[in-house]
Amino acid sequence: MRSSGTGLVTIGCVAAGLAGLFSPTSPAQAAGFALREGMPDWMGNAFAGGSAKAYDAGTAYTNPAGMVRLNWNEVAAGFHILAPSSEFSGQNFVGPGVTTPGSQGGNVLPPAVTASTFGVWSYSPDLKFGLAVTEPFGLRVANPGDFVGRYQSLVSAITDVSVSLSAAYRFNEHFSIGGGPVIDYFRARLTQAINIGPASALTGDPVGDVHGDDVSAGFNIGALYQFNDNLRVGVDYRSRIDHKIDGDQSIFVPGLLTLASPSTAALLSAQNTGVTTKITLPDSVTFGVYWQIDPRWAVMADVQWTEWSLIQNVNIVPTNPLLPGSTLKENWRDTWFASVGVNYRVTDKLTLQGGFAFDESPVTDANRTTRLPDGDRYELGVGIQYAVLPNLTLQAAYLHGFVGDVSIDNAASATSGVIRGHYSNSINTWSVGAALRF
Repeated sequence: MRSSGTGLVTIGCVAAGLAGLFSPTSPAQAAGFALREGMPDWMGNAFAGGSAKAYDAGTAYTNPAGMVRLNWNEVAAGFHILAPSSEFSGQNFVGPGVTTPGSQGGNVLPPAVTASTFGVWSYSPDLKFGLAVTEPFGLRVANPGDFVGRYQSLVSAITDVSVSLSAAYRFNEHFSIGGGPVIDYFRARLTQAINIGPASALTGDPVGDVHGDDVSAGFNIGALYQFNDNLRVGVDYRSRIDHKIDGDQSIFVPGLLTLASPSTAALLSAQNTGVTTKITLPDSVTFGVYWQIDPRWAVMADVQWTEWSLIQNVNIVPTNPLLPGSTLKENWRDTWFASVGVNYRVTDKLTLQGGFAFDESPVTDANRTTRLPDGDRYELGVGIQYAVLPNLTLQAAYLHGFVGDVSIDNAASATSGVIRGHYSNSINTWSVGAALRF
């Protein structure tokens, strides 16, 4: 076994993970590796109208310019349970007619929980300040150790926490702007089995483990135009955020392999090193409209463009200069998201919600991986709001994401083999929350 070959396999794991870490079959509620969950109100309308609603503290995130419509102080929070499903069917080919033994993996996406908090402070009728603490990106994909695609990937996990600080100013009765800095913490852990050939049947597979984190910053800016009290339009821009990931690469070497081939075990252990790479979280532009038709009915819509094409080539650099680096080509594309929603006020206290959305994936059939078996999705949301007190509103929502079957024909590295088959994907999300005025 050549040392350089092993290094490339393991380093390739780093590149594959950090560049294509997330999937719609994961807890991600948006294409690529984004999460949209914030407030149940958003999900009840399938994320329609977020940039123009501006009727609770959630606007501190979706469009800070909308805070001028809140003539009170408010805090709001959402709690979300995500139950994704992703099951693979197919084989991993390591040679002509030769497949990797193992299982199909079953559902590789465990349930997940996310939460978000928002606040708006009304300094004056025309000047507001806001705070939003959210998880805009996130994932956990856990393939079993005997997965037929274990040489492609095993575990992919991400934690991303964003803190947005904002201010909004109203110039006149129609026009306002808002924005501020965004502080973002990003952490990833990736594992992958390493193919050492027929010997693995006797000794077991070595496993590469890479993890790292970074803190970086961007910004959010938005504008809101109110034609009248019932009709308004909004635009919001969230900037890209550049992360330089510093981490460690380590390889678990089975004890039987150490006994059977000390030289191979030594070569694998020599791959333990620090690593660095860069990933850019994409920027996005959202346009929205909100129309209160009458005291009972309101309709809304959003259109969003996301610059996923920022993720093209990912360069992995070991801190040990004696080890080779690698470049992984992801070739993602920019995407569009569109949604429509409706609110119906049954009584002064009770409001029912519905919405439908289409979310385009940055991944195509040509570049789908086991870390990102992504596909275009359709989302259907329903929700309810109930004002238990004049200043306290409770919210609940359910959202289902239809992804269906997506094909895969991909090799993560020169020694991983080629995995061919399809993933059957869907996701269910439940959300509860509350908004308190004071």
